[in-house]
Amino acid sequence: MAVRPVFAKTLLAVLTAAAVAGCSVSPSRLSDNDVMANAVENRALLAEDFAPITQPIDLNEAFARTIKHNRDARLKAFEAVVSQGQLAVDQFDMLPELAARAGYAYRNNYGASASARFVDDEPAELGDYSVSSDKSSFTGSVGATWDVLDFGLSYFRAKQQADRFLISKERERKVVHTIMQQARNAYYRAVSAERLLAKIDPLIIKSRAALADSVRIEQMRAQSPMDALTYQRALLESLRTLQDLRKDLTPAKAELATLMGLNPAESFELADVNAPDFMVPEMNLDIDTMERTALVRRPELMEAQYQERITKEEVSSTFLTLFPNLSLNAGLYYDGSDYLRNNDWTSAGLGVNWNLMNVFRYGKIEQLNTLKMAATKQQALAVSMAVVSQVHIANIEYSEAHQSYDFAIDYLDVANRIQEQIQSSQATQSVGELPVIREELNTLLAELRRDVAYADLQNSFGKILVSMGLDPLPNGFGGMTLAELASAFDSMFERWSQGQVETVSEEQMQSAYLAKETTEQEE
Repeated sequence: MAVRPVFAKTLLAVLTAAAVAGCSVSPSRLSDNDVMANAVENRALLAEDFAPITQPIDLNEAFARTIKHNRDARLKAFEAVVSQGQLAVDQFDMLPELAARAGYAYRNNYGASASARFVDDEPAELGDYSVSSDKSSFTGSVGATWDVLDFGLSYFRAKQQADRFLISKERERKVVHTIMQQARNAYYRAVSAERLLAKIDPLIIKSRAALADSVRIEQMRAQSPMDALTYQRALLESLRTLQDLRKDLTPAKAELATLMGLNPAESFELADVNAPDFMVPEMNLDIDTMERTALVRRPELMEAQYQERITKEEVSSTFLTLFPNLSLNAGLYYDGSDYLRNNDWTSAGLGVNWNLMNVFRYGKIEQLNTLKMAATKQQALAVSMAVVSQVHIANIEYSEAHQSYDFAIDYLDVANRIQEQIQSSQATQSVGELPVIREELNTLLAELRRDVAYADLQNSFGKILVSMGLDPLPNGFGGMTLAELASAFDSMFERWSQGQVETVSEEQMQSAYLAKETTEQEE
């Protein structure tokens, strides 16, 4: 008889050891083959996304490629899709819980039991043993449980998730605005780089040749050492300026390629390099109109309003937890025991549960909810102030950029005429190589300043559009081809560059405000 306890203890020890061993996990590093295989797969997926380049890329095609293939934009789009999927999942929480259960139980002997008569507050001798269950049994049930309080909470959570999905869409809008602004900046830098690098390299070669000639003349003592060294220093200053320019301009095209979702090593041409179009956009809107439009359309303000609704729903769900909880349940049950008269049956129940301490929590919860609403409103006001400030700053920057561009045009014109004079003097051999190189460098710098000033002008114009919250994406852009999207951008930005911008009028805002007040009074 003593064997059974020993066997049971041994079996228990073995099962415990097996469970502990199964739960222990040690870190497992990725093998080199796994890492390389994953790199090959990622590289192939990136290569598949490259749209073929069949012609020089202009600004509108750069925008289209940025929207279609930029990884940051895709990430935000996926986040919006995930948020929408979470909303679909949360809606199921409002449904009753429907559970199906089945089980099988076995024991090696019968669960026999006996009862004893109770005499003088003491149990008497045991009666006969009886059995009311089989050695093995099968049970099954299908039951539904519906918690009314959970339903209410799930309803508010689903509404909050719906607003979070809308917030994710506004953040996607914000990312689109940001990357298009970056694409505009990168495009004009890349155009300047392409045009000027072709002039910088020959000038560097000419400067180095003049430097070598000066060193040779100095060694031959055909010139005063001080004059030769001064000449060489001026040449070296010019070379340093040229090298700094080249270092700053060389990565511009790779940065643009990255924004467009291209491999930075991909070879492509830019349309504005050989035929630049220095068209100055018009912005004839007054500052009040720009402010109104921004306060209605900026994605940050839309996000703040959705966040206010989420806070209101949180307040409502918090008050809901103070009420009694009503639960309903019903089910179909089956038990295969031979000792039951009825092996299958149905049941239904109703229960109420209420934490009476919630009565004392009401006042504190009301105070907390008031603070939450006030904090959310203050946050919305802070965002509104920031938006208004950005509109004013963007308008000032555009005005300054316009003046700087006009000045850069005049400066380049003077630099070109000076260079023509120096070249004419060199033809008559009245000046040496250094003045020619210096003026070529000055002209090159003037051209660079003109390009930078124009890029700043375009970027300032883009900042105004972004600060007003104007959406550059046409309707149905997701189904457009690259050429169709580029054409849509072309027509849209042409209208905007001519000052044809859809704005929000004071009458529209007042009408919307009165309609809201009327709705609130009716409620």
